[in-house]
Amino acid sequence: MKIEQNTVSRDWILLCEGRRFFVNFTASDGRTLALCNRDNWRICEETDSDVEDVNAYVFDDGSPEEQQRAEENALIIERLTAFCIANWDNGFIQQLRQKWNEQCKSRKE
Repeated sequence: MKIEQNTVSRDWILLCEGRRFFVNFTASDGRTLALCNRDNWRICEETDSDVEDVNAYVFDDGSPEEQQRAEENALIIERLTAFCIANWDNGFIQQLRQKWNEQCKSRKE
C-alpha cells in the first residue's frame, strides 16, 4: 500500500456577535479541488439571502464605510481562526481517536 496524497479538512459552524459563520480549513500535500482559487482557510457568513465569503479587503479608493467594515471583518476572521485552532482537537475528535485506537488493538489481537 502506498499513500498518494494527504488531505486534511475540518469544518466548524460558529456564532460570533450574533452572526453565523461557516469556517473551513483544508490543506493537502497534493492537488485538490477544495483549494482552487482560495487559501487554506475559508470563512463564510450566513446572510438573510445567502451564504457569502467574509470580505476583509477593500480597494484603495474604497469609502470609509467599506474600509471600516473590512477592518471589522479582518478582526472577526482573526478571532474565528484562533478559536478553531484552539479547538482543533475537541472532545468529539478525541472520542473518535480513542475508538479508532481500540479498533486497531482488537484487530491486532
